[in-house]
Parts: sequence; structure tokens; C-alpha cells
Amino acid sequence: MNMDQVIAKEIKLLLTISGLSKGVVSIINSWLDSNFKINGRYGWAQLTLITCEGTGGTLETGLQGAVAMELYALAADILDDIQDQDNNDLPWRKVPPAQAINLATCILVLSYKALSTISNRRHFEDVSNVLNQMGLQACDGQFQEFLNDGKEKISLEEYFEIIKKKSGGLTASACKIGAILGDAEQTLVNQLGKFGLTLGLMSQIKNDFHDFLNIETKSDLVKGRKTLPFVYLLYVLNEIKAEELKRLSSLASIGPDQFGPKERGQLRELVVNEGTIHYCSVIYEMYKQRAKDILDGIPIPEKRKEKLIQLVR
Repeated sequence: MNMDQVIAKEIKLLLTISGLSKGVVSIINSWLDSNFKINGRYGWAQLTLITCEGTGGTLETGLQGAVAMELYALAADILDDIQDQDNNDLPWRKVPPAQAINLATCILVLSYKALSTISNRRHFEDVSNVLNQMGLQACDGQFQEFLNDGKEKISLEEYFEIIKKKSGGLTASACKIGAILGDAEQTLVNQLGKFGLTLGLMSQIKNDFHDFLNIETKSDLVKGRKTLPFVYLLYVLNEIKAEELKRLSSLASIGPDQFGPKERGQLRELVVNEGTIHYCSVIYEMYKQRAKDILDGIPIPEKRKEKLIQLVR
């Protein structure tokens, strides 16, 4: 039985003993399947288990924490999409928001139910603290993002502070949880947390650039969301071009009738001519190198680092 099969079996068992109705269980399973199409099969659980095994743990010792992380991340994605009004093609965006919020809350509680089965009391407490702090930081980052939507511009420092709390916080927590369940010393847990944070920043930078021009399913441009391309452009554009960017954002918010091929071409021209692609690529590569440097400094055998190294190749 491979890692995916073991994770699937554990989630099935959790749902079986949950006491939830068959209809709710069916919906949660279908939402998990939809999430796989975006993030890969059990991506969060696998990151947790890879880190656990890298620190000397086993699949069995890391499994409950991995399932908890997978479910927690799914609940966070659902709530994020509802709040941002993104990804309209996903199943939780096709039901009334109240129903989606209810089921996201249910999935969140299931993640804590999975966590409660960790037999080592110290590990349970440490992992619970990581998960709780991650949730608080993610909520704080999301709220700051809402506030920034109403601002004309923000600094690059403010942008990175938010994504550290959101995307970076999730990946950092998965790595920390894996390390804790691998019985790593606190210093090593912190090092792997920094590695996970860097992975999250890399992922967010990549997504930000892809989503900026994808107005069909993403609301970044429509809402004037301060993602990396937008923050960078508002920082480097002169007054006339900055007004042009704001005009295009305003047209995109009205709908496709006002934001057609001509406007798309104008936006793409701004993005290309002002070096946005190059800037985002350089920042991405900078964090990629930072992740490699962190791994180089982690005192575990190279053989156990192999799967972690593959994440930044």
C-alpha cells in the first residue's frame, strides 16, 4: 500500500467514525477529489509525512498529523475562496455560501478529531499549538489583505508579511508538524519550519503571477488585490501608467463587456514592458535558493533529505 492509499484509508476511517450523515460524507469526499485536481493528491499530508520521515519518523507516527493538516488546509482553501469570491468552477463555490461555510467548519473540526488520535501526549500538545497558531496567523493575514484592498498601494514589505502569515504559514506548519511527529529536537523543528515557510512563499509568488492575468476565475485584478505583480507595478509605474493600470482594473471589475481583447492586450503590455515577469522570476529563484541553503544546513543524513530536496529542484 503506497502513501496515498494509506492516507485515503485513514481519512475514510475518520469519516466512518465521525457520525456524519452519508450525504455530508459524500460531499466531503467529492470536495477532497476536486482539491486534488488543483494541489495534487494529498499534497499537504504528503509534505507532513515527508518531513516526518526525513527526521527519522515513520508513516505510522506521522499519519494522524498528516490527515489533520490535509483537512485543515482544505477547510482554509474553501473559506478563502468564499471570502475572495474566487474559483467559481469548484464545487464549494457552486452551493450557497452558508452551506459551504458550514461544511468547511465541519472539515475543520474533523482535522482536530484526527489530531486527537495522536497517542503521544507531548506530540499532541505541540502539534495542536502549531495548528492553532497557524490558524490565528492565517486569519490575521486574510484580514490585513481585506484592509489592503481599499488602499491605493502597499509596500513590498507589507505584501511579504501577509503571505508569510497565509501561504507561508501553512507550509511551515506542515513541516513543523511532520518534524514534531518525527520526534525532532526543537532546533530542527524550527529549521524545517523555515524551509516550509520558504516553500510557501515560492508557491504564492508563482500563483500570484499566474492569477494576475486570469480574470475569468480569479478576482485579483478585479478587486485590486495587492498581489506581487500589482504591488510591483504600482511601485515602478509612473503616474500616467499607474492610472492606466487602475483604469484597467476598474474595467475588469465591471465585466467582460468592458474588459475585452483590447484591454487584455494593454494589461499584458504593461506587465511585459515594466519587467514584471523578470522581477517575479528573480524573487522566486531567490527564495528557491534560500530553501536549498536551509536544507544544506539541516543536520540530517542526505538520504533522508532526498524527498525534501526534490521539492525545490
